[in-house]
Amino acid sequence: MIKNRGLAKKWTGMMIPEHLHQIKEWQNSVGNEYPKEKTDWEWDELQQTVVKAYHQKQQVELNLWRDKWIVEKGIITALHSGHNELLLDTEFSVKRIKYGEIENVREIE
Repeated sequence: MIKNRGLAKKWTGMMIPEHLHQIKEWQNSVGNEYPKEKTDWEWDELQQTVVKAYHQKQQVELNLWRDKWIVEKGIITALHSGHNELLLDTEFSVKRIKYGEIENVREIE
């Protein structure tokens, strides 16, 4: 049976400490990449998906940016356009989510 110990562990014996330090920094920064700016078309598509899921009471998965990437799953129970936020009813609580934090919306069937 072949055991995969991971690429970093396999070759660490051949690397100098500076390389190991740079690899650790890179691995820590991979999940902290800031989201790119959305175009008007992307905002319209995101809004249409949110409104559709709200009217159909369909479960959604939201990818959010709050100083790190967060995934929330639930049903959108209210849209507050004046406050630019929505209410997401998750399994354990109801959460307020600002539109600016949403990077992606996916409908779950």
